[in-house]
Amino acid sequence: MNRPHVGFYVHYHGLGHKHRAEAIMRHLDCDCTVITSRCGDAAWSGKHLIDVMDLPSDIDDVPDHGYRHRQEVPALHYAPLWTSNITARVAAYTGWLQDAKPDLMVVDVSAEISMLTRLASIPQVVVRQHGRRDDDAHHNAYAAAISLLAPFPESWEDDITPSWVRQKTIYLNGFRREPEKAPQTIPQHERPTVVVMFGRGGHADAHAPLRSAANECPDFQWLVIGLDDDEHHPAGPANLSFLGWQESPQDIYRHADVVVTAAGHNSVMEIGSYRRPMIAIAQDRPFDEQIRKARILDREGLAVGLSRWPEAGSWPRLLDRARRLDTSQWDRVFQEDGAQQAASYLTSTAQWAAKQKRSQTETSPCPSA
Repeated sequence: MNRPHVGFYVHYHGLGHKHRAEAIMRHLDCDCTVITSRCGDAAWSGKHLIDVMDLPSDIDDVPDHGYRHRQEVPALHYAPLWTSNITARVAAYTGWLQDAKPDLMVVDVSAEISMLTRLASIPQVVVRQHGRRDDDAHHNAYAAAISLLAPFPESWEDDITPSWVRQKTIYLNGFRREPEKAPQTIPQHERPTVVVMFGRGGHADAHAPLRSAANECPDFQWLVIGLDDDEHHPAGPANLSFLGWQESPQDIYRHADVVVTAAGHNSVMEIGSYRRPMIAIAQDRPFDEQIRKARILDREGLAVGLSRWPEAGSWPRLLDRARRLDTSQWDRVFQEDGAQQAASYLTSTAQWAAKQKRSQTETSPCPSA
């Protein structure tokens, strides 16, 4: 029997969506096509990945007079006018749906792609994210899906989520973006270590707050990943080191006494998988995504969750609180492999969808988790 064909729409903002798709595709027993923008020529991996399609980007070459109309349609997040890139993007995507006729689409994430997929009569699973997503565009995308995939356990659900969204959601345990690597030599430090993690393109204005934090906590060695030292400022303090970009940051933070990170989903899951005491600081993201996630992590006792960078003088208390966290609570989050759970669910759903497409009889219920 031929394998079902699953398409993955992977949003181009950052690398988190890419890593999530690849983690699932490692286990997925379906032929897969990735549809994305701006990163189609990157190295992609998947057990049965057959193609990567690079759509024209919807944020390139948008005329100013058209950009002003981008939020006039409540059912969509982004719909500027007079943008040839978007016209070509819609044509390329719907043309691929016509030619490939995938059995199932996984949309991570785009309200516009979700609407196009449903209008093209293709069943889809929409990936959820944390945040205040009570706008029309999100609700319409959720309604257009046959089910929703949450890359987090049900215990992480937000109390602002409507019951109909919860009922439609398939919850997953935690998973890493790639299999755990063999541990490297444990670094030796005279003092307990605080590892501060920044993503690509760390903020230059973080140097002064970091120097202040290290001065507040002289009994800790502070190691900063993802940010180079600022050569325009005097060196110091002695317990602060800027390590720049690291290809394998887990070799550094896996033994840290406390890890300080943004409250982004992949960073939080990666650090949690090593059971490290964590301080998760929300960065400014649409729909308060990281603010809501930081609150949930704090509520569940999995991290010290903060809505913004701490005020001066608060670091000793925060580090003490983080070190008293019971990191064994992460065992429940990683009780099973969430990527395998997702792959199993998507495989059965794609098989169901393929059967329904061939059938001339009444539709059978969609598989549940």
